[in-house]
Amino acid sequence: MLTIKLPQILRVHQVPRVVLLSPQIFWEDGIMSGYRHPKSSALDCVLSSFQMTNETINIWTHFLPTWYFVWRFLVLSSSLDFCQEPFHWPLLIYLLLICLYPFASSCAHTFSSMSARARHICYFCDYGALSLYSLSSAFAYGAYAMPDHWVSGILHRYFVPVAALNSFVCTGLSCYSRFLELERPRLSKVLRTGAFVYPFLYDNIPLFYRLLSCFWNNSSWNEAVAGYCYHLLFAFLTGFLFTSHLPERLAPGRFDYIGHSHQLFHVCAVLGTHFQLEAILCDVRVRRAGLRGRSPTPGLPGTFGTAGLALL
Repeated sequence: MLTIKLPQILRVHQVPRVVLLSPQIFWEDGIMSGYRHPKSSALDCVLSSFQMTNETINIWTHFLPTWYFVWRFLVLSSSLDFCQEPFHWPLLIYLLLICLYPFASSCAHTFSSMSARARHICYFCDYGALSLYSLSSAFAYGAYAMPDHWVSGILHRYFVPVAALNSFVCTGLSCYSRFLELERPRLSKVLRTGAFVYPFLYDNIPLFYRLLSCFWNNSSWNEAVAGYCYHLLFAFLTGFLFTSHLPERLAPGRFDYIGHSHQLFHVCAVLGTHFQLEAILCDVRVRRAGLRGRSPTPGLPGTFGTAGLALL
C-alpha cells in the first residue's frame, strides 16, 4: 500500500477530540477538544494561530486590541507633550502598559503549548503584565481621578507606593498558584482569583467613592464618571467569566472553539480598558486646571522609577 505522510505541521495540529489525550496540566474546565500538541515547536505555535484550535480566538482577542491601544497611544503622542510635561507622565505609563498586557496575554496563549514548563513561564509573564496594568491604573487614578477632598491627603500620597507593593505580592501569589493546580485545584483558583481581585478593589477605591457620591450626594455626573461605570461593569463581567467557566461548564464540548468563557472574558477585559481609557482622558481634560494647583507634581522617581522597579 502507498502510505501518504502528512506534513509535520498538519500532524501536530490534528487535535484530539478527548481532553484525556493531553497532559492534565493543559486541561481546561469544560473544554473537551481542540487542544494543540503539548510539545509543539515555536513555529507550530505561531502557525496554530491561523488554524482553529481552542486557543485561536484567545490569541486574536488580545493581539488585535494591542494594536488598537498602540494606535491610541500614537495619536495621543501627537497632541500631548509626554516628554516635557510631568503632568502627563502617569498617563504615559498607563498608555504603555495597556499596550503591554494584551500583547503578553496573546503571546502566552500562542506559546503555552510548547511544554509544561513553557506553559508556566508564559503565564508567569502574563500575570506579571496584568499586575503592571493594575499598577498603571493606580498611576492614572492617583494623578487624575482622586476625589477633590482626597487630593494631597494620606491616601493620595501613599496610593501608588501601596499599589506597587500590591503588584509584587499579587504577581508572586498568582504565579505560585500554578504549582497547586493539580494537587489542590480549588486553592489554586482561590489564590489566583484573589491575586487579581484584591489589586482591582484597591485601585478602584477612588472610583467607588466618586460613584457613591454621585448617587448619594447628588454630585456632578459627567462623561468620566459614566466611562468609569462602564469600566466597572465590564470588569465585573470579566471576573464572573474567569471564575464561573460559563457557558462551557454547562455544556462541555459545545464551546471548545468559539464562545467559551476565556474568549468572552478577553473581550470584556478589552472593552473595560477602552472605557477606562476614555474616562481617564476625560478627567485629564476636565480636571487639569484644578489638579495642577493642588496635587503634587509627578517626579521621575515616583513615576518612571516606581514603574521601572515593578517591571524589573
